[in-house]
Amino acid sequence: MSWALQMRWQWLKKTRADRPWVDLELPCHANTWALFSTAVTTQVGNGNNTLFWTDRWLHGCSISELAPAVVACVRPQIKTKRTVAEALENNVWVSDIQGGMSMIGLSEYLHLWDGLREVALSQDDDQHIWRFDASGTYSAKSTYRAFFYGSVTFEPWRRLWKSWALGKCKFFIWLAIRNRCWRADWLARQGLSHPKRCPLCDQERRLLNTCSLIVCCHVKYGSASFRLWRWMKQYHNRMNIALLIGGPSAFVESRSTKKGLIR
Repeated sequence: MSWALQMRWQWLKKTRADRPWVDLELPCHANTWALFSTAVTTQVGNGNNTLFWTDRWLHGCSISELAPAVVACVRPQIKTKRTVAEALENNVWVSDIQGGMSMIGLSEYLHLWDGLREVALSQDDDQHIWRFDASGTYSAKSTYRAFFYGSVTFEPWRRLWKSWALGKCKFFIWLAIRNRCWRADWLARQGLSHPKRCPLCDQERRLLNTCSLIVCCHVKYGSASFRLWRWMKQYHNRMNIALLIGGPSAFVESRSTKKGLIR
């Protein structure tokens, strides 16, 4: 199931408590829950729709971040249900802590006590803010972008996906760039039948990785990959000449006359 869809469910569960499925146990991946906990901050009003132990409502942080040793002494069933309004009423949150605490836990407890003394609830509803979008509300675009923070991007993606090649050709090149083609060594690890040599030239002894198939393969009367790259260079030069002489319309016309060659 899509992580972005799970994120949307969690957002609606937080902001639209009138939905009939709010009390159901919705499936949520650990990565989705971790990102959701980071993405949402809360401005507390009456505290009825904010979880005391896990939501980020106290100075932009959650109590799990401010006092992890204290939260470790709270049962999971209470952490997922105790609201801010319930916890602050007669300091009920103190009774949620069970078992003994270390010196670090006692220090965190005292700091937490001092911080909670400054909290004052109002009659307004709690406001939940989505940090990854300027509007403050959930969007699938910002969610997907957040999931890919820190990932390595493929810079020439436009040259690949915006080209005129067939979809299957673009998809194969994308797999080759990502090193995701089903190579002989992958087949060997899965216990499947695989060629011992290159099926094109019968000379390449390495385990047929994608680079050897595209770059290093040798067939009779020369290198197949060399001929491929030379043809691509000639086609690229022809495109530049057509654009230089007649503009884009001339190149489109030449492309339509040589449609079979381009494919």
